[in-house]
Amino acid sequence: MALKDAQVWYTEGDFGYFATQEISRKDWVIGWQHFSMRSPVILHFVTERPMVAVVCIIKGKLSYDLSGHGNFIMPQGKYGFYYIPPHTENSTFLAAGDHEVIYFSFSADFLSSFVSQHANFQELYDAQQNEVKRGYVFPVFKIGVEERRILDAMKLNNLLGPARLIFLQARINDLLISYFSSLEIADGSHLREEDQRERFRDIETFIQENYHLPLKIHFLSRKAGMNQRSFEKGFKAYFGVKAKEYIEHLRVKLATELLKNSDMPITTIAYHVGFAGTNYFSFVFRKLQGCSPREYRQRFSGNFL
Repeated sequence: MALKDAQVWYTEGDFGYFATQEISRKDWVIGWQHFSMRSPVILHFVTERPMVAVVCIIKGKLSYDLSGHGNFIMPQGKYGFYYIPPHTENSTFLAAGDHEVIYFSFSADFLSSFVSQHANFQELYDAQQNEVKRGYVFPVFKIGVEERRILDAMKLNNLLGPARLIFLQARINDLLISYFSSLEIADGSHLREEDQRERFRDIETFIQENYHLPLKIHFLSRKAGMNQRSFEKGFKAYFGVKAKEYIEHLRVKLATELLKNSDMPITTIAYHVGFAGTNYFSFVFRKLQGCSPREYRQRFSGNFL
């Protein structure tokens, strides 16, 4: 990763390392982040000002816990808009392995220039202006050939000085146009965006409050007022993963905290976070963490990162 004329931050420890390169202007910020984790970590972050950002996951899969919104997953090859409230603690969960993230954040003045493009952005703008304390997550879309071309052009261009900044500004505009196009397609082929967002917000809240219950997909789809096929398709489009994967990831994330910070027996933890038995709990845990729950407790018990 090499972003010319960027500020660089680098942190290394027993967990691995992460590096950030950032170009900051009055109206926008471009950042490249690379994480190489030897072991799973949870990184906590607080923003001083309300932040509206596009986040692109180039490699890996990140789980975010956004203040006032809750847990959501961003898988590899997806990008979307987010509002991050100021002076509140948020966190990112990173599994062992390599992860690469590109983000773009925007000032209120910049955001106002395209606020009329879609109802979503009026909500973003209002949240940023009023420093709303609740985070917002908007639809995510696939990073396709065109989006990847735009991102690569930003990183690989050899322009200098003002020409470079003009070029980067133009590529940011290209990426926003691509996102707007995806929104229009989604609006035309799915439920109205406002209705769909509200339904899945309600389901997300229900899952987070009832993760310990046997959450079957047909039950969740009925609760959302949708047929199962539309629910499964819409859930994946909105969150980037299948409902079953979202639930498993949330349960395992909660289990890791209990394994590290309590002496609760593993069997009890399995049932506490919603698994029907220890065998399946161990299977899913190993799939997501690369080790058994017992090994995780032995390796990370007492570590606070």
